Parts: sequence; C-alpha cells; structure tokens
Amino acid sequence: MRRNFLLLIFILFHGAVGAQNAELKTSAEASFKAGDYYQAIPLLQKVVKQAPKDFESWNMLAESLYHSRNHKKAANAYEHLVQLIGNDKELRNEHYLSYLYYGNSLMAVQDYDGAKEIYLMFLRLKPQAQNYRDLKRIANAKIRSCSEAQKIMQDGYVGEFIIEKLPETVNGSYSDFGPVWKDQSTLLFTSLRSDSLITVEDHEEFPAVNQIYMTRKSSEEWDTPELVDEYNNDLFHSANGTFSKDGKSFAFSVCQENDQHEVRCDVYVSYKKHNTWTKPEKLKNGINKGSYTSTQPAFGYYSRRGFTTEILYFASDRPGGKGGMDIWYSARSKRGDWAAPVNCGSAVNSSGNEITPFYDSDTQTLYFSSDYHFGLGGYDVFKAFGGLKSFRRPENLGAAVNTGFDDTYFSWRVSESNGTLVSNRSEEGAVFGENCCDDIFYFTKQMVMEIPAIVINADSVPLAEATVALRVQGTEASDTASVMLQTEKKGTFTIRHLQDQNIEVAASKMGYENTFMDISRDSYPDTVILVMNKKTEQKEIETITEVKPLALTDKSLNVKELKKGTVLVMEHIYFEFGASDIQEGALKDIDILEKFLSANPTIKIEIAGHTDSKGDEKLNQELSQERADAIRRYLIEKGIDADRLKAVGYGEEKPIAPNENPDGSDNEAGRKLNRRTEVVILEN
Repeated sequence: MRRNFLLLIFILFHGAVGAQNAELKTSAEASFKAGDYYQAIPLLQKVVKQAPKDFESWNMLAESLYHSRNHKKAANAYEHLVQLIGNDKELRNEHYLSYLYYGNSLMAVQDYDGAKEIYLMFLRLKPQAQNYRDLKRIANAKIRSCSEAQKIMQDGYVGEFIIEKLPETVNGSYSDFGPVWKDQSTLLFTSLRSDSLITVEDHEEFPAVNQIYMTRKSSEEWDTPELVDEYNNDLFHSANGTFSKDGKSFAFSVCQENDQHEVRCDVYVSYKKHNTWTKPEKLKNGINKGSYTSTQPAFGYYSRRGFTTEILYFASDRPGGKGGMDIWYSARSKRGDWAAPVNCGSAVNSSGNEITPFYDSDTQTLYFSSDYHFGLGGYDVFKAFGGLKSFRRPENLGAAVNTGFDDTYFSWRVSESNGTLVSNRSEEGAVFGENCCDDIFYFTKQMVMEIPAIVINADSVPLAEATVALRVQGTEASDTASVMLQTEKKGTFTIRHLQDQNIEVAASKMGYENTFMDISRDSYPDTVILVMNKKTEQKEIETITEVKPLALTDKSLNVKELKKGTVLVMEHIYFEFGASDIQEGALKDIDILEKFLSANPTIKIEIAGHTDSKGDEKLNQELSQERADAIRRYLIEKGIDADRLKAVGYGEEKPIAPNENPDGSDNEAGRKLNRRTEVVILEN
C-alpha cells in the first residue's frame, strides 16, 4: 500500500494473453503476484466475466483495484466476493483481509454505515493468522472512525479552506507529490513526467524513475517544470524534498525497488556552499537503518528556554515504533551532527501508519497524515501542537481539508495563510483511471468566525440533540448548501462562518415547533439563543391525519366524480435510495394513470413527491422534485399534454404519519407511509 502511495507502481507487460480462460487467468495471476495491479485488472475483469463464480479471481480483482486505490470499483468487487463466499466459514477466514479492505474502500467512498457493518463481520472471523490480532485493533479503530466521521464533518466549517488543483503544467498523468516551497514563488515537487502510458519491458535494466522538478509561478501562470540536476540520479528515485530555514540544506529521499517489489528509501542531504550544491550524502547516526525505510524528511526548529534546535522529522517503519510507519526525529547539535533518531511518541504514532510530516516552527505544530487516527477514510491530515516526543493529542483538520481518499503532504507556504497538499481525490487526467494517482493542490485558508449558540425551551431548559441547520447567504456556493449538526448535552453548538456573511439558523426537535433566526453581518451577537416552544397535542394529530389519500388503482380512477383536491397515492412507485430513476415496478401505476388521463382529457393533475425526514431537508426536497419530474416526463413521452401535468417536490414537508416514536426512535412504518408519490386532482 505504501508503495502505491509513495512512488509510482510501474506496469510490466508480459506478452500476449491467450484466448482460453485458463491461460487468461494464469497470466492475470502472474501479474497480480508480481504486484503489477494495473496490468492484472483488465485481465481479471475478463476472467470474472467469463467465470462469474470464480471467487479466487474476484478476490484478485478486488485487491488489485484496492491497491490501485480505485475504491468505488473495489467495493463493488468485494461485494461480489463476499456474496460468493456466503456463509462458508473456511473461505471467510481464508479471505479475512478482504473484509478489512472492503471496509476501507467503503470508508473511502464515505459509506460509513456500510463500512461499519463489514468491519463487524471482520471482527467475527477466526482466521489462523499471526497478524489478525493487530488487525482487529485497526478494525475497531475504523469502526470508531465511522461513528466519528459525521461529527468531524460537522465540527469543521467546509469553507475554511479554498482548495484548487494545480494546473496540468504541474500535475501530470502520473502521481505528483512531495511539494516543498523554496521561496514564495518557487515550488519543488516529485514526479514521473509523461503524458502517456510508460511500459517497461522485462529486459530493461533501468526503468524510468521519479525525479525532483522545479517550477515557478510568474503572474498567474506556472512555468514548465525543469529537472533539478543536483538532487537527481538516473538509477534511483529521488523524492520528498525539504529545505532548511536558511536555505542552505536540502534533505530528500533516495529510493529503490527490490526484487520483492518493496520500496526502500534512505534520507540524503545536500549542502549549499559558495552558491553550489554539494553531492548528496547519506545521513548517518542511525537515521537510515539497514533494510528499513527512512523517508519524507521535514526540517523543523524547536525553541525551548531560549535555545533553538534544528530538528529533522521523517517517516520510518524501523523496529521500536508503534506499528507500521511512524514519525521519528533527529536533533542537530551545535557542531552540526545529527543525533540518533527518537520516536515522536504514542500521541502522534499509532498501530497504523503515520507519514508525510511537516513542522510549522512558527506555531510549533506538527502536521502529518495517518490512516489510523479517527478520520474520514484513507489517510487524513492531522495536526499536533508540541515538539520532539512531547505532543498534544492530534486534531483532524476536518472536512474542510480531508476526504475519504488519501490526503497527505500538508504544508504551509505562508503559515496559517496558504500552502499545498497532495490527494488522489481527483478523477481527472490520470493515466490509470479513477483515483489511481496523486495530484498537488493549492489551498488558501479563510478567516472563520465562531459564535457560541444554545437551544432552550420556553422554561430555559437546554435541549440536547436538537437538529440545527445553518445556511449562509451571499455566495453562490453557500446558497445551495446547508450545514447540519446536533446540539450537545447542554444544548450548545457553535456557528462557524466566514466574516461578513448573513446566516440563517433553523432548529428542530421532535415535539417542538421549528425555530428560525436570521443573523446579520452588520451585528453579530455575542451568543445566539434559540427558544423552542412545545407543539400542542392537537397540532400533532392534525399533522398525522391531515391527508386521507386513496390508493391509485383502476377502481379508484373509475369513481364517477373525482373532486378537485382528491389525493391518490401511487403505491407501487419505487426508487433506489437517493435516486430519481423510475424502477420497473413503478410502471404499472404510471400506465394506469396514463390510461385514465387519456380517457379524461379535461383533467389536470399535480404529481407530488414526498420523502421521510431522514437526511438533509433541502436535499430531500430536491430529490422529491426530481422524482416527480421523472414521472411527469414519462407521461409526456406517452402523449399526455404537458400543460395538464404539474410536478411538485414537497420533500419531508407534508408527513401523513409520524417519522419518530414518542421516545425519539425511528417509526419505520410511519416513514414508509411518508415516502410516497401522490396524484392530486387539480381540475376535472
């Protein structure tokens, strides 16, 4: 997995594939075992198409997609595999890793409920594997991450960072990573520069390697990147550079792939003397260790008791760590010698992997990425205040920065203002398809204001778990997006917004009237207090019994006099969750309606879409509108005059049954009644 992340996985083509499925599978398996996942994927796709019950091939396909970070397709392949294995205990235990990877892929696409279910399945397995105990700890942490993900997304203000992918001048078709700013306009980064597929023949002794490039931004344009000859070698990978504060030292990784397709890196440094860079030399004193990896160096400076010490942070999988890749550091003495490395400690490092350190000396904060600490999926960016081996608990930078995919190499260009990060979130321009390759993104941090707020009832008692919606007026993006959160135990929440924004706040809770408040940018209050009044019992009854619809059937439509306002429910209208495509089972009701309208050309109707109260209110309204529009289009295509058809999406606005029980639990029967499509007679 690190190999995919740190360096490009090269593609080896082994010759023609035979026509027979057995030969095809043999070739695919050879590529898979060699780690040539991009070569294996198309072969395995052909194999499973010809042999859809071949679970071994499904496993290889799923794992190939997983390691190439195509998590959408990996999740689909793992779903097929799990279905094929079924309840066969022996096969389930044999493929125990598949369940863990399946959960990881679901997290990447932010299906947290689905991921949690798969992780629980993984924990119920009993494989005879030495690493299963460690992996159980990881799975338990992932389950907690799934539960925390929604809270992480609520806690951060999504507009805090404006993030833009650097242009194709910088980002090529392969992975581009390891950005480091030499000055305000000069960026160094690591890349394999090619706009087409690079193939490596078996007989080639020296394949293409990643190298360090430099580009400058002049006006609004980026110059064509140029090789930095001082740091590169034609035989080895050069990557992940970092400059010292005075600009006279440049540390970077030199890496090589061994026969087992494992990448091993060492940290080298070059010094600037008389305006010339010295030949890079491998750092000593244990910074580089035998057959283990030392990589992604980052210079930092730690001040204490009036003394400032130069520190080199780096990532390594050496013994003595907490598990996987850890962040280590080495302090430089006044004589210029680097001390033996020390682990940054359990506050930062975990049983998983911690990588791509960056130390902001101005704020004494370490930024790094982890696939273990509670996050949104894949690698998330975290920050921890402190230095050396004494850090506070890391904080997730939230949904303003992180996604379900791998987000790494966070670094400031100007502290607390702007900088760069690396992610495979983008699906555009990559040579191998979705999310295979890393790109460099530029971010700008916005000034976020915070207003403390509380929800109380008429007796001034705080209301916990009230749902609060925030809507920002004034920008195109904010007009179409709502932030949803819940109040804490003491009824409190925080309104986060950019300066000079008008904000709409709405609060709702079972048994209470909805409460609204507008906050003007001209007079931000010190504290926002939302008071909610209890609903009267009569109002709740009216909500439930307000509409008494008839089922839409041939019989109901044969009623001699359908009065204006008559409501008929289309009971067989089915939509996939979150989708507006008409399913086959819905056509019966729609065809009945079409025949009725054709036989009664004076009747005009409203097609009304309704949802239950799950999910975001605005999104529910939009989805119900799309569903009503889909039915209207179908009837128009059948020849019904468009002027006779009105489509309206009401979302969750008009329930005919309670969505929740009195104790606050889901009323599934009520929700089912509320998820309906109605026909309302407008004119007869």
